[in-house]
Amino acid sequence: MVRLATYSGKEKDMKRKKSFIRNMTAAAAALLAAVCIVCDSKYNIQLTEYRVESQKLPEELEGFRIVHLSDLHGAELGRDNERLIELTRRQEPDLIALTGDFAENGKELSAVESLLEGIEGLAPVYYVCGNHEWAGGCVEEIRALMERHGVRWLSNQYELLEKNGARLVVAGAEDPNGRADMTRPRELAERIRADYPEDFVLWLGHRNYWVQRYPELPVDLILSGHAHGGIVRLPFIGGLFNTNHGFGAEYENGLYFSGSYCMEVSRGLGNSVPVPRIFNRPELVTLVLERAE
Repeated sequence: MVRLATYSGKEKDMKRKKSFIRNMTAAAAALLAAVCIVCDSKYNIQLTEYRVESQKLPEELEGFRIVHLSDLHGAELGRDNERLIELTRRQEPDLIALTGDFAENGKELSAVESLLEGIEGLAPVYYVCGNHEWAGGCVEEIRALMERHGVRWLSNQYELLEKNGARLVVAGAEDPNGRADMTRPRELAERIRADYPEDFVLWLGHRNYWVQRYPELPVDLILSGHAHGGIVRLPFIGGLFNTNHGFGAEYENGLYFSGSYCMEVSRGLGNSVPVPRIFNRPELVTLVLERAE
């Protein structure tokens, strides 16, 4: 005998309510997870450390520590950037490199100033301009701010940094969005090599195209940003987008090698595109220099 189950209207309403509650609970959990991922990717700073070897590094500079910050885009990581400042301090840097896109308008400068106030005096600080400073028309404003806080502004220029009786060259390449009469990167690098053929050359340049466009640039270590880590990152795949609002990221994160140099690309700290950073936390990079035998 086959019995057919029958349900009263009340039982059917109860089943519908339970199904609705399950669906709403699942949707709420998914929404909460998405919010947590986005917030983690926006505010939770990741510390990354690399060790870079070079035969040109003097023995006196063994263990030299560089903190690399890039692409702030007016972000605040902690009130007045206090978390970013504290984490920078903990790295005990010998040099702090800022590789552009820190602000593109006056509204974003307050976040930049709070950061500069916090890191002032920790170590020599060097800055190169990014494309957004030029696009936003705030280059002179941000340059004045940097100089008030003792930051060395490098626009197709270089300086010698001395420590423990030894030295290295710190060079900064201007962004292509800048003035048309600028020194070309290769010309600057070759001039440095002619003057200091045996010195370790640290090269700061906002864009991440150095391996692609200048594979034989005569420098030792390049620090760059610009790519925002591909904005959305997936395990085993990496970044999905580029900062031109297109699909596909290249040279978006980590170390790359070409010719005589190593290029490190920071994922950056902020964002400038409509797509939020996902699985892509703000990054503070520390590079420890070691002498290769």
